[in-house]
Formats: sequence, C-alpha cells, structure tokens
Amino acid sequence: MVVKRDFLKSLPIFSSLPDSILDKLTDRAEEFTYKNGEYIFYEGDSPDWLCIVKEGNVKAVKYLEDGKEIILHVFMPGDIFGELAILDRRPYPASAQSMGHTKILKLHYTHCRDICEDAPEVRTRLIQSMGEKQRGFVDRLETAMTTRVEKRIAHMLLKLANASDSKGGTNINLHLTRKDIANMVGTTIETTIRIMSRLQKEGIIEGTKEGITILRPDLLREKGGEHE
Repeated sequence: MVVKRDFLKSLPIFSSLPDSILDKLTDRAEEFTYKNGEYIFYEGDSPDWLCIVKEGNVKAVKYLEDGKEIILHVFMPGDIFGELAILDRRPYPASAQSMGHTKILKLHYTHCRDICEDAPEVRTRLIQSMGEKQRGFVDRLETAMTTRVEKRIAHMLLKLANASDSKGGTNINLHLTRKDIANMVGTTIETTIRIMSRLQKEGIIEGTKEGITILRPDLLREKGGEHE
C-alpha cells in the first residue's frame, strides 16, 4: 500500500515542496474510495475539491440533452482533475465518474488556496495542467471533425497505452467497454464494435483481463496516421 505522503511526493506538481509544506498537504488531503460507476462530482456542483487519482481510473463526462454521454478525458493514477473549478471558483464544467474500484485524494479548495500561497509554483503547475487539458480537448475536437473513425480509434488506443503503460506503451490497463470507446471518439457503438473486431482479427490488438494489449504498435500507428 502506497503511503499518502510518498504518493504526493512522487507527483511532479508536489515533488519539489519543502517537507513542512508537504506535511501540511499530506495532513489536509482526504482519501475517498469509490465503486465502479460512482460519481466523484457532478457537472454544476460547487467546486469544493481538487482531486488526485491514487488508484483506479476516472472519466470526465458531459451529457447532451438527448442523454448521450461524451467522454472528455480518462484520468489515471497520478492525474489531477478539478483544477479549473478551483482556480476560477465556477461550478464543475463536467462530471467525474469512477471506472472500477477507485481511490481519490481530495484537497478542499480552502486548503488548496493555502498551499498555493505557501508555494506559488503549485498554482503555476495547476495552470499549466489546465492548459494541457484544454489543448487536448481542442485537438480531440478537431480530430473528431476531420478524421475517419478507424483513425480516431487507433489514435485514442495509442494515446491511452502511452499514458497507462510505462514499459513501451503496449498495454491499456483500463476496462473500457465498446460504449466507452464510442463515447471517447464520437461514434456509434456498432461502428466501434466493427472496427475493434477488425483490429483483433488482424492481430493488432487483443482483449485481456487487465484491458487491451497492443500486439502490433507499428500497424496501429499506421492506422492512426502516426509515424515512428
């Protein structure tokens, strides 16, 4: 079991904090456990918490008027979310839902404000994190509008593998349903099933108990329009 202080120290955003501030952060960060499908917060909720994924995965979701779900992002261990709401104090712009058994560290915005006053570099890194997410959302929107579905799925699988697997980017340690994948790339479940089945028949990917393994990254990069 990872000790909370050691976990926080391992995160780039907090790694350079002096011991006194790290100790304060450790004392004030609260740990919560969520079952699969439980919500950490809902879109429109008061922005009271900065959240850090300690174990498991979380998806940021938006719901359209017809009830259709759009997955904006998947957060993995070590990822921070909710920083936009903390910084501008507006309601959460999307919902956050657990994917499997998940542990989340939460820092109340009043404590987050204190930490940022003690260590201004934390605020700077939160703003950088927010900017990176915003750029990612814009890139995904552009891709969804201009790229065929197979290419979008291939690109998404490669990105998830690189984020979740530090040993070469060939494993996606997420239990993604075909619906999840469809909602991430903006297509139908039927189309997703057809494309994922074809990728498996071609020996490019395979489903495992842990998630998805990319057997032929080179071929998947070709389909995703990426090059070595």
